[in-house]
Amino acid sequence: MFALLVDARLAAKLSDLPLVGDRISPDHDLGITGVKAVIASDALTADQVKALNEQISRLDGDHPRFPEETRGRALVALDYEWGGEKRTPLLFRLAGAKPAEDRENEAPAPKLLNAAPVVETWAAPAAAGIRAAAAPAASDDPAAPAAAWVTLDRSFGPLYLRRLGASYQGEKLWVLCDATVHAGPLELGVDGLGLGIALDGKDFTPSGRLDGLSLSFRKPPLEISGAFVNKPVTADSPYDRLIEGSALIKTPSASFGAIGAYEHLTSGTQSMFLYAELGAAFGGPPAFRVTAVKAGFGYNSSLRVPAIDQVAGFPLLRGIADAGQDTPPEPLDVLKELTEGTDGAPAWVTPHEGSVWLALGLNADIFEVVHCKALAFAEFGPDDLVVGLLGSAKAQFPDPAKGLGEPYASVELDISAVYRRSADMLAVDARLAPDSFLLDRSVHLTGGAALRLWFGGSDHPGDFVFTIGGYHPRFAPPAHYPQADPVGVDWTSGSELTVKGTSYFALTPSAVMAGGRLDLRYDGSWAKARVDVGFDALVEWAPFHYEVDVWAEVTAQVWLLFGWSGEASLGARLSVWGPSFGGTAHVKVLGISIPIDFGEPKAGPATIGWEQFRTLLPQHPLTLAPVDGLHPDHATAARQTEPAGSGSGAWTATADGFAFTVGSAFPASALEVNGVDETGDGAAEVGIRPMGKSGLAVTLSVTVEEETADGHWRQLPADRMQDWDVSVRSTPQPAALWGAGKADDALSADPFVHGLVSGARIAVPAPRLPEAAASSRSGRLDHAPLPEGALPLDPDAAPAGVRGEREEAAGTGALRVGTAEQTAQRKAALAALAAAGYPLDAAPELDRYAREAAFSSPPLRLVHS
Repeated sequence: MFALLVDARLAAKLSDLPLVGDRISPDHDLGITGVKAVIASDALTADQVKALNEQISRLDGDHPRFPEETRGRALVALDYEWGGEKRTPLLFRLAGAKPAEDRENEAPAPKLLNAAPVVETWAAPAAAGIRAAAAPAASDDPAAPAAAWVTLDRSFGPLYLRRLGASYQGEKLWVLCDATVHAGPLELGVDGLGLGIALDGKDFTPSGRLDGLSLSFRKPPLEISGAFVNKPVTADSPYDRLIEGSALIKTPSASFGAIGAYEHLTSGTQSMFLYAELGAAFGGPPAFRVTAVKAGFGYNSSLRVPAIDQVAGFPLLRGIADAGQDTPPEPLDVLKELTEGTDGAPAWVTPHEGSVWLALGLNADIFEVVHCKALAFAEFGPDDLVVGLLGSAKAQFPDPAKGLGEPYASVELDISAVYRRSADMLAVDARLAPDSFLLDRSVHLTGGAALRLWFGGSDHPGDFVFTIGGYHPRFAPPAHYPQADPVGVDWTSGSELTVKGTSYFALTPSAVMAGGRLDLRYDGSWAKARVDVGFDALVEWAPFHYEVDVWAEVTAQVWLLFGWSGEASLGARLSVWGPSFGGTAHVKVLGISIPIDFGEPKAGPATIGWEQFRTLLPQHPLTLAPVDGLHPDHATAARQTEPAGSGSGAWTATADGFAFTVGSAFPASALEVNGVDETGDGAAEVGIRPMGKSGLAVTLSVTVEEETADGHWRQLPADRMQDWDVSVRSTPQPAALWGAGKADDALSADPFVHGLVSGARIAVPAPRLPEAAASSRSGRLDHAPLPEGALPLDPDAAPAGVRGEREEAAGTGALRVGTAEQTAQRKAALAALAAAGYPLDAAPELDRYAREAAFSSPPLRLVHS
């Protein structure tokens, strides 16, 4: 048998609540004054409870009493006061499991159950206007929440409190508020607003809690709604605060939707982003009508760029109001996709300290047939710059929105163009969506295109590729080249007839290629047939060479009594090449191929001589350019000292250091500066593929000279160049020109040759102060005596000559010079000058100046001593 009664005094108020607490005046505040708990065994009788209370009454001071119905109960009561008066405590029950056989004398572990406020001996008389609200029946589930509520229907400043509740969860006593916040006509509903009080006996300081807010404003013609969620974070989360939300503003002519998130990381970094979309009938000519405008912004936030097959589903491009033919997504679903990702994919928007991104886009209809979406974005980070354009265009004939029946054609094209500074590469991709079709949904349209430009700071500087649909069968694209789906059509009619057509085009530093193919198959129960028609063309340059293949073939089989017959075929194939022009034709009849050769035999492109190869290089293959330390007056000095068009290239440099670059269109295997090898390790041999040359040793030699006192030039001594900085530049070179091998071997896996010297950067160090002062002969120092004059001034000398005196007494705040009297005097002075032979046409300007001028203090009048 046991009975336990605990009473703890608290000091918590509604003014401790987050968001609204500081707006509740002390006169209207509601305070939590204490909490009591009682646990008693089933064996305790009513008489024993009465005897316990009698014993407590004999104690000194004011002590709580056991409720009359204590037997087998576990109760918690929350004391509160309002307006200086104590109110009926909020009472809820803790029910424990029956004690185990070996733990009969131990208190059962409590569990929470819903309960209506229970009025026991603890309860004070209920205040007028406050009524108890019954709670749902208790559940036997140990995890079921428990809460006791009392209806208040009172306003506490901007907080309108419908009900006040109490519960126990997570080793805390929670004071719950069912409330709304009013700010003029704007109503904010609060979710999870309350105070948590830890019952660990260490600290009873209340902690505020707010799970979210709902926003509502309805005043025709304007409607505003929104939701903001304070999402819980786990112990291993990078955030200690995460708030997400959405808002929708509606008018009869437009709707404005917005989503956003605020993230506070445990490192102290704050990150946020906002995305908004305005949909309205903007109007415009039928050729181009804007239907929506969208914009986004992120601070300390990074935007993941979608791949070409993810563009159509990218949330910022797809938008809030429209998801295509399906049901539009809820704004919070779009927000969740942005911040958490879907289907195992990472989030689209993530915190990234120092990064800021901007996005601006629109939706438009072209001739009310093509529906377009476009989004331009830029991300500025501490270590990268990303600029891009995403777009999607869809056309259906007829448009389902016009109710003219099922469409017989649908084409959707996705586009992505992105430049990334860290990779120094421009990537442009286009792709037909998988659900594009023509005439029937079984006739699928496929295809893709890609453009890549690698600039000087990339891993493949100077390389480029443009492809529509793929590459020539003989061309093995390098790993960094993009893959594009073949452009064509794929139609399957049932299980018997299949039609598939594909085509491609590609341009690379070494060649241009194009081709196409049409494959028609029939697989019936009694016959099989196939028609294959196509062509491939390849053109290489440096040296020029081409190859073209064209073919057509028909094969057939029939079912006989004993099985399928042999395959009968009829076809032809033509291959031509040049220069020199030649080719071969193959005629295929019943499986027998007959070759017919004509022209010159295929031998690949012939090698060329130096004079012809020299025409492939720039007119000036060597370049010399200053990059640092050029004097600002260099251009002016050059124009004054150099004849027009001379191009002598004389530089005027500063004394703070100077640097220049040397470049060569003809790559070298070694670099020498004033006879000193500066190549370093990894020198490569040079090849000239069009000439069939390989293993060449080419040296790029740079000579630095100085002008002597007698006007001659000599090579700068080695000791004078000890501190000069020489850095070798090695740029990948196109293998079609500088690769090793034969001239017809230009389609290598790697279109570039690496390790060749393409130039150098040479820096002259800035002057340095000597460690010790140098001596100099006194004769090098000279002076010139100053002529007699007024310098130096004598500080005691009296002023002489003209001096200034105030025209008016001190204290004048402003002096106007445009009065009628002054104007008349000014005109008289001008007339006197004109009569003396000094006419001045200054009257209009002086009049204007007089009207506009004002002095903050009187002017000085010059007088003679």
